[in-house]
Amino acid sequence: MNRSAIHGLVGHPGSNHLAYQLVAALQSAGFDVGFETGVFWTGRGVLPKLTAMLPGRIRASAERELKRRSHPGVDPARVRLQPVPELMYIAATRLRLSAERQLAAIAWRNDVFDAQFAQRVLAERPRFTIGHDSSALAAQRATQSYGGLAILNQVIGHIEAGLSIFAEEARRAPEFAETLPLPPARVIAQCGVEAREADRVIVPSDYVRDTMIANGTDPARIFVLPYGVDTGRFRPPSAPRAGDGKFRVLFVGGLTQRKGIKYLLEAAKRADIPGLELVCVGKMAGDASAFSPYARIFRHVRHVPFHEVHRLFQTADVFAYPSLHEGSAFASYEALASGLPVVCTPNTGSVVRDGTEGFLVPPRDVDALVERLRVLARDPDLRARMAKAARARAEEFTWMHYGNRLAGWLDTQLGLKS
Repeated sequence: MNRSAIHGLVGHPGSNHLAYQLVAALQSAGFDVGFETGVFWTGRGVLPKLTAMLPGRIRASAERELKRRSHPGVDPARVRLQPVPELMYIAATRLRLSAERQLAAIAWRNDVFDAQFAQRVLAERPRFTIGHDSSALAAQRATQSYGGLAILNQVIGHIEAGLSIFAEEARRAPEFAETLPLPPARVIAQCGVEAREADRVIVPSDYVRDTMIANGTDPARIFVLPYGVDTGRFRPPSAPRAGDGKFRVLFVGGLTQRKGIKYLLEAAKRADIPGLELVCVGKMAGDASAFSPYARIFRHVRHVPFHEVHRLFQTADVFAYPSLHEGSAFASYEALASGLPVVCTPNTGSVVRDGTEGFLVPPRDVDALVERLRVLARDPDLRARMAKAARARAEEFTWMHYGNRLAGWLDTQLGLKS
């Protein structure tokens, strides 16, 4: 039997470019894979017709946002949409609901999506399904009911590990506790069941693997599959950055305590590095007053358009990401591809190797962050060596590599090769 005879289904309720890459990789490898999602721009169907009816400026904005929910490698003919729950969730986010209510809205969307996806699974009976954490339980059980292979794509560390970290952070940094909202209890319970019941679990990093094992997942069922990066788009600048006396440290992501933002701000405050400029790019969560003591320590950039993000990395000297709980931070791959030394924690789930492409520091360790930033600030030759190694490392983790690793592993799971 060859791959084209293997029917599979992948489901994700929201906007997730990892899911798009996964589907594109399996379709490109020759598997007969369908994709179930909320909203996906295919250029056909009702969405283009509806957006065409909007007033000019609103239409342009809507089309720009919708076209981000696309991937040229995904076959539009094999996509089935569940737009209502996703559009209702998007509408809820525009109402500026509290973080807790937004999480409740996500839970409702995921439940509706999972139930409908499970019905498709029972109708088509694919050889395998791939669902995503917090939205996969019904589809998993439907797959297993007839002997199919139910695979969970676990994109972040086990939820119990996250809850433990969040509780500790609420004690350590209560001013940032608002940036760590907790999902509904039923979601917490469901995520645990999904991880225990899935036939196989794909994880993006050793950190996620370790949290899964610590919370009861059989190591034999876990496959570590690091993410990829577009090394054509994210690349070092064509010429060295013009000397402006700045030592620019870049952070890209939500400004939350899950990302270790207070520890980074404290490190910048204590570092006493001449010309240090910390640039934090992303949405500031929680109460803005938590950031007030650091107002002069960093420059906040709330949003950078998608088509300009790659240029952002080319303006920096170092990328810092002291996250406490991740899957495998996309931004760390983008920084490597852009030729930036990366300072991060093991919990970031990065493919950075300590002392080669950057430095790994323990979570919550401000002193270690300060020391590593100082080392990089005073040694441009070290930065240059690490920058070259970073680019070479990124070239080992392109989306092509991701697809080849995924397809090869799936071959073994389905008995196509030993």
